Amino acid sequence: MTNTGDRAGREIVQVYLAPREPGAEHPARVLAGFAAVQAGPGETVEAAVAVARRATEAWDADAHAWRPVPGGHDVQVGRSYADIRLSAPLTGA
Repeated sequence: MTNTGDRAGREIVQVYLAPREPGAEHPARVLAGFAAVQAGPGETVEAAVAVARRATEAWDADAHAWRPVPGGHDVQVGRSYADIRLSAPLTGA
């Protein structure tokens, strides 16, 4: 993230997971993690957000266990639910 302003700034980076095959039993997007970052004027910083494996799973009442959501997920990153700036396929889950 780059601060393009002339004063120090702070931002909350939010990471969402969106199932590629949304269904009635799964929300269209879930907040999977977030991080606060600070940057001085013109400074570029990185935000590290850990996403738990459980964020890619849903409760299977019949099996009484957590199961991966079918079809995988896309990772979406932004300032808020309504302001997504980046999106990419989730790999390695």
